[in-house]
Parts: sequence; C-alpha cells; structure tokens
Amino acid sequence: MNTYKQIEPTERLQEADVAYALMGRTVDSGVLMAFKDVTGVSGELLAGWLHVTPKTLRSYLSRKVLLSDTVGEQVLLLQALFKRGCRMFGSHKAFETWLSRENGLLDGLKPLALLGSVSGIRLVESRLIGLEYGDNA
Repeated sequence: MNTYKQIEPTERLQEADVAYALMGRTVDSGVLMAFKDVTGVSGELLAGWLHVTPKTLRSYLSRKVLLSDTVGEQVLLLQALFKRGCRMFGSHKAFETWLSRENGLLDGLKPLALLGSVSGIRLVESRLIGLEYGDNA
C-alpha cells in the first residue's frame, strides 16, 4: 500500500484507484498515521471527519491495526485530496488556509466542514479542480 508521500499526483481523485486499493485487502492504520504526521491535522478534527471517537483514533494511531472499509476509503480519499491541495497551493499551510475560509461556491461553508463524508471530499475536490482550471476563480 502506498503511503501519503508515495502517492503520485493525479488529475482527479479516481474512484477506481480507491476501489482497487481496497479490493481484497484492508487499509491499515499506518496509512492513517502517515496522513496525520504529514498534514498535522489535529486528532479531534480527524476523529470528527472519520466519525470515530478520539479514543478509537488514539488506538488506531498507537499500534498498527486494520481500518474498517469505510474509514480506510475515507483516509485514502483525504490523503489524495491533501496531496492535490498541497501541490496546487504550494504548501500544506496555504492549502489549510484555503480549507478554513468560507467559500462562496460552497454556499459560504468552509471546505474543512465537508471532509467528514466521501461526498463532501468529492465536492471539495471539484472546487479544487475548478480553481486549477480557472472555472471558480
């Protein structure tokens, strides 16, 4: 399984890539650990996105365990989204700033508030693609 730093940039988050990555195997907590380490996302925020308790998240981060399919899928999508955002904005800090600002194309919501679901991650991704190609500038 590729870690956050090893995933190649793509033009889009490919559903097929995530499906193939999950097919026949489960994502382990090492991927989650790498994501948290690289992004610096707080445990509280990450637990909220993944819909797990802070205690469960700490358990995932303290030892290598297999993640449920839904949590594994969401971690892979978040990983790809952050990789794309950091590439587009030039740094994690600049991407984090964009995520934490209200966005008119999201009815005034902060993109950060939408990362708790696959649909929300996809919506944020679509806004990034729009920015990249000048549709939402």
